[in-house]
Amino acid sequence: MSKLKSTTRIPKNLDDLAKKTEEEKGEEEIHHVEETFGSDSFTPEQLTQVWNDFAESRKAEGKNSEHMVMKQEFYLKDPTTIVIKFLNPVKIDILDRFRPALLKHLKRKLNNGKISLETELIEAQSQRMIYTNQEKFAYLTEKKPILRDLQNRLGLDTDF
Repeated sequence: MSKLKSTTRIPKNLDDLAKKTEEEKGEEEIHHVEETFGSDSFTPEQLTQVWNDFAESRKAEGKNSEHMVMKQEFYLKDPTTIVIKFLNPVKIDILDRFRPALLKHLKRKLNNGKISLETELIEAQSQRMIYTNQEKFAYLTEKKPILRDLQNRLGLDTDF
C-alpha cells in the first residue's frame, strides 16, 4: 500500500497562518505592476472635456444611470480634488459602482495620479405648497407689503 502525501500543511498555530497570508499578499503586491501616472496640472476646461467624454462613453454603453450621475454639477476644491454635488444619496451609491473606472480614466487622460474624487450631499430646500386663499395672500404680502395696507384701506377679506 502506498503512502499518500499531504498537499497542504495544517499550521500548528493560527498566528503562523495569518503571517503566511500576509507574506503571500506582500509577494503579490511586488509582482503586481500598477499603471503609473504623472503629475501634470490641468485646467477646469480640460477636466470638463475629459469628464464629458467619460459621460458620453457611459451613455453609449447604455449605462444611463451612470450618465445621469456624470451630469451632476462638480467643481475643483483644490488642484487635484474634484467634488461632485448631489441632492440624492442614491446617486452617490451609483457613483460608487463606477468610481474606480472614472478615477482611472481621469488620471490617465489628464496624466495626474493625485486626482481624487469627493462627494457633497446638498439638502434641497423644500417649498411649502400654497393652497388656501389666506396662504396665497400671505405669500403675496411677503413679496409686496403694500397689499396689506390696501386690504386694510379697502376692508377686503381674503376668504371669499
